[in-house]
Amino acid sequence: MKSRPLAIFLHFLWLGCTSFGGPIAHLGIFRQQFVEKKQRISESDYASLIALCQMIPGPTSSQVGMGLGYRFAGWQGAAAAWLGFTLPSAVLMFCAGLWILNGGGTNGGAWFITAMKLVAVGIVTQAVLGMWKQLCVDSETKIIALIAAVAFYSTPTALMQVSLIAIALVAGYVLASNSGTKMTQPIVIHRNQLLASIGVGVVWALGIIAALSVTDDNVWAELIAGHYISGALVFGGGHVVLPLLESEFVPPMDSSIFLAGYGFAQAMPGPLFAIASYLGAVMMTESPFVAAMVGVFAIFAPGAMLLLIALGLGNRLTHWKSRLKFVNAAVVGLLFAILINPVFTEAVYSEVTTGLAVLSLLTCVVLKRSPFELVGLMVIVTYLCHLLEWF
Repeated sequence: MKSRPLAIFLHFLWLGCTSFGGPIAHLGIFRQQFVEKKQRISESDYASLIALCQMIPGPTSSQVGMGLGYRFAGWQGAAAAWLGFTLPSAVLMFCAGLWILNGGGTNGGAWFITAMKLVAVGIVTQAVLGMWKQLCVDSETKIIALIAAVAFYSTPTALMQVSLIAIALVAGYVLASNSGTKMTQPIVIHRNQLLASIGVGVVWALGIIAALSVTDDNVWAELIAGHYISGALVFGGGHVVLPLLESEFVPPMDSSIFLAGYGFAQAMPGPLFAIASYLGAVMMTESPFVAAMVGVFAIFAPGAMLLLIALGLGNRLTHWKSRLKFVNAAVVGLLFAILINPVFTEAVYSEVTTGLAVLSLLTCVVLKRSPFELVGLMVIVTYLCHLLEWF
């Protein structure tokens, strides 16, 4: 049964206002809404959609949401689902950016920036440990993750990221081919599907080439390119966008402002990629609203294009799963490198911040409290330290 795009937009708008907890929680909420409650999609079809979105770069939960919208009302439904789910967090992150622009981080609000940086310590550490345990399961992947970490720590540039991911992808493909892995079923792709997938894939690749070719002469081009290439290379979960964006925008953006935005994003519902709204507003002080919209569209565009290809090829992409293990290991290394610098180096600089960082780690890693709870705790404790003039 088809749905109207407006109804899809309103439903996902509500989900965008209430979906706290990150991508895994989002997928659970989608399942509760559309598999159990409304029974709009079967359990097996929903699982297949998740598997498909996990095979491609991009924000998995947002891609699953777009896939659901596409199933309900075609591409109009996909656009409505994305807009509804993204709009609340994008608006909130834009407001956070305006707060920074109006001196919120300096005029008596420096303690809040410190709190957000300490939130990043716990969240990123938890992400690194979880991804290491899940994705680095043998000596080969562990070595690749460490090599990627050292390489990116030494040369934190977009070109280094692209190179590491490309090398890992080629290595995984060669290894799978040499191991004798064969397709369990023949690949049959209709001509129109093939042509459409090739066309979209060419556009996606040209976008990466254009993004890597951008110079420092045009700030707007840098804004679009930085968000586009970050959205195009996100393997392994939303937190991986952190090192990608950091290498694109820091400098010229101050790393404290950047990490504050990441901390803000942990307290917001909806997708983590909405941090693009914050970054756009902070970067373009003369046109913050336009820059926020441009950043959001640029970071989501490559994932949407890859979803188009994935929906056309369907389960045929699952044959690539074994060939992505080195890519997943490499992105663990990227996240580990940024955990060291700038997450720890920016947040931990005194005895007080060291103690608060330990509290953040205990809350997030040991006690496994939600990001929203961690934000609340760190805001309260950091404010108390500010009142006591301990900083």
